[in-house]
Amino acid sequence: MNVTRYWFAKYTRTAFALLGAGALLAGCASNDASDANGSGGSSADSSFQTGMVNVQSQAGEAVMGGTLTYGVQLLPTSLDPAKTGARDDAGGALAAVYDVLMSYDTGTGGFEPKLAQSLDTNDGGTTWTLKLRSDVKFSDGTPLDADAVIASINRYNEGKGNGAELWLDSVASIESADASTVVFLLNAPWQRFPSMLALGHGMIVAPAAGGGDTFTAIGAGPFIDEKFSPNEERVFKANTTYYGGQVNLDQLRMVPLNGPQANLESLEAGQLDIAYIRGNSSAINTAKEKGYPGYISVLNTGGAEIINNREGRPGSDVRVRQAIAYALDPELIDQRAENGEGLPGSELFGPTSLWHTDTPGVAYDPAKATELVTQAKADGFSGTLDYVVLSEPKDQAGGLAVQSLLQAVGFEVNIIPVNNVVDLGMKVYVKHDFDLSHSGMGLYEAIPDLGLYSTVNSQSRSNTAGYVNPDMDKLLLDLQHAKDGKASEEVLSEIQTLWNETVPSAPISGLPSFWAWQKNVHNIVPTAAGIMLFDQAWIEAK
Repeated sequence: MNVTRYWFAKYTRTAFALLGAGALLAGCASNDASDANGSGGSSADSSFQTGMVNVQSQAGEAVMGGTLTYGVQLLPTSLDPAKTGARDDAGGALAAVYDVLMSYDTGTGGFEPKLAQSLDTNDGGTTWTLKLRSDVKFSDGTPLDADAVIASINRYNEGKGNGAELWLDSVASIESADASTVVFLLNAPWQRFPSMLALGHGMIVAPAAGGGDTFTAIGAGPFIDEKFSPNEERVFKANTTYYGGQVNLDQLRMVPLNGPQANLESLEAGQLDIAYIRGNSSAINTAKEKGYPGYISVLNTGGAEIINNREGRPGSDVRVRQAIAYALDPELIDQRAENGEGLPGSELFGPTSLWHTDTPGVAYDPAKATELVTQAKADGFSGTLDYVVLSEPKDQAGGLAVQSLLQAVGFEVNIIPVNNVVDLGMKVYVKHDFDLSHSGMGLYEAIPDLGLYSTVNSQSRSNTAGYVNPDMDKLLLDLQHAKDGKASEEVLSEIQTLWNETVPSAPISGLPSFWAWQKNVHNIVPTAAGIMLFDQAWIEAK
């Protein structure tokens, strides 16, 4: 089966039939199930459907030259794919230097070769054959051949890059059949294996890049790393030997700004060519209403209360976790944090998602929550939760709403404020020094297998909650090995059911993002996990 023809079964067909290539509906799942998000939540908000918005008319011939300025959340300090996750703005920086072997088509839900020439499977997904283009060279002039691909992937796994655990659990061997052919032998069929080559594993690092403090970002992408000023800017210059031909832009410049509202304001002031407006529904709607073209994506479970399941923490008792989930009203939290403009819901994949099922999340039930808290207290639970919340207005508003809901059912909640996302990451994701955290999990549309594996597999290093459940581990394998979209939907329904029973953490919302650009900017291409591709981008003279 040629992967260029591989779509996600009924998910893609439904989306194409209803909206065409420009956008994706919450396809196969019924949007009539308006209570499917457990809290009695709303159906999919049409303003946040994944896809292109304010689509530009066909422009003329591309203009050469110029610098495209991209407003981002944070600048990646390293361009080593094994150290920096290939997601969102950081992923865009990595793709600028390395490109990707496979690209996720946000219009079809399938994967297309990009840096690669083709990717095929002839045995139902156990053996995959990757053909490389013959004319591709790294920016240092060395060939990007099969040996380079294998060396880069092995380096990535040895460096424990994002998804390395899933890869090592799934891929039995990787070999070169010849200089332009790489063969992957898997332990079992995996129809969504191409997704792994659209992210970090598919960002091929040149053998001369080195490692550690001596690492140099050498790839075969459309740009070359030129300048890095921490907390100020990261600048890339066009790669004059790019296999795809002459790059239109002279430079790609990334600048970090103080949140989504600041990004929007800088876009309006003409200081940015493209702005990453993440997780602020009001700012997203404003940008849309003002006619900015761009791409909207919803991060499933982008808003969640992460519960520390580890021994010695209150959340090690499943009754405490269940009580937290029953006590939360996503609609109320959304009213407080987003003025009712967000995507509240307690399921893993909300109504905007292609992976949405008919199995709802945990329903708001304060009486049940109170009963469970009382039971836990009778067995020695103090009732106290240390709750980590970012000191940012939206997070504070949501955190106070959560505190109120939990205290109404018998918890005593101590809010532990943290000043910035770096401190939050250190306390919650690195040190695991929390009982509850107002954070998120983040299940990207293109990579449901990797997202869920990272979040709840018992052995995953990214399992922030410390959740351990062999039954969930088995379901994750079943999802990975599902033969088509229908089978995947059935497994996802089982995963949601087990989630409701064991409550690894408590989802409260999807998280929308809008990559908005100026009307004179053309040919920015979105791909997997919020990564923007700029190899064809150009700026029209005003």
